[in-house]
Amino acid sequence: MSDHLLYRCAACDRYTLKIQCPACGGPTRTPHPGRYRPGGRWGVYRRKLQDAAGRAPMVPE
Repeated sequence: MSDHLLYRCAACDRYTLKIQCPACGGPTRTPHPGRYRPGGRWGVYRRKLQDAAGRAPMVPE
């Protein structure tokens, strides 16, 4: 059993409740973004990516 109820097809952008798209047969993935935690273990990589993209880093006030 999977963790999510809603999936989105990568090929045809249709939403479905199944792991495989019933319209085109392509693989699906979850449309929900990952969890955000400022002090999370992936925060270092997220901040490096923002710096490389030229975005201003988020500074806590």
